[in-house]
Amino acid sequence: MTATIARQIHAYYDDTYLTDASATVVAAGTDEEGPWAAVSPNIFHPKGGGQPSDEGTLDGAPIVPARADGLVVLHGAPAPEVGASVQCHVDQGLRRRHAALHTAGHVLGHLGEARGWTHSGHSHFPGQARLDFDPAGHEEELATPELRESVRAELQAQMDAVLARGGQVSASVDGSGHRTVTIEGVNAEPCGGTHVRSLADLTGVRILEVKVKRGAIKVRYEAEHAGPGASPGADPGAEAEAPQGGAA
Repeated sequence: MTATIARQIHAYYDDTYLTDASATVVAAGTDEEGPWAAVSPNIFHPKGGGQPSDEGTLDGAPIVPARADGLVVLHGAPAPEVGASVQCHVDQGLRRRHAALHTAGHVLGHLGEARGWTHSGHSHFPGQARLDFDPAGHEEELATPELRESVRAELQAQMDAVLARGGQVSASVDGSGHRTVTIEGVNAEPCGGTHVRSLADLTGVRILEVKVKRGAIKVRYEAEHAGPGASPGADPGAEAEAPQGGAA
C-alpha cells in the first residue's frame, strides 16, 4: 500500500442520496485483485453487514468497492496517482434499493425482537432478503404451516402499522467512529449501511414467508424505494451475516 495522504471520509454515512462526487485519491496500490485506489470523500459502500456493495465508476471506469486495511478501496479501474482528483459515480437505483431493504430489515428485526425472538443473522440482498432468529422457546407458535402463516400475517400487519405511522431515519457517528442508525419510533442500533431518509420512502414492503430451517426462524421479506430508481439484482452466494447489534 502506498502512503495515505489524508484520512478517508465516508460520505455515504451522512448522505445515502449522494451518488456523484469529486474526490481525491488518498492511497493507491496493487494487490491480488489488481490495481486499487482509495478516495476521499468516499461515496461507495462496500459489501458488509448483510448489504451488497455499491456499483459505480471511477473516472468512468467500472469499479468494485471493498474493505482493506481500514480503507474502502476501489478495484477495477486503472489506479490514478495519489493526490489526483477523480470523479466518482454510484448507481443510484441500486443504492436506493439497497437502502430500502436495509431500513425495512431494521424495522422487521425490531418487530421480531418485540415477539421475544433473538436476532441471529440477516441478509439485505435483493431477492434474498431475510432475517434469522433463534427458535428456542418458540417452537409451538411455529409448529405448523397454518401457525407460521398466522405469524407472517401478524408481522405484515405490524409492519404496515409502523410504515403508516412514519418516522425519520437518521445516523450519527461518535468520537470513536461508531455509527448508530435511528429510526424514529422504532429503535436505534449500530450500523454501517445505507438507509432511506424516512419510512415514507419505503414502498412494497412485504413479509413473504416465515419458516424454521437449519435451526433458525427465517423471515423473508422484500422492499422497494418509493419513486424512481429501484434496480433489481442479487448475489446468488449471499449468506446471512451474524448481527452486530440488530439487523445492521
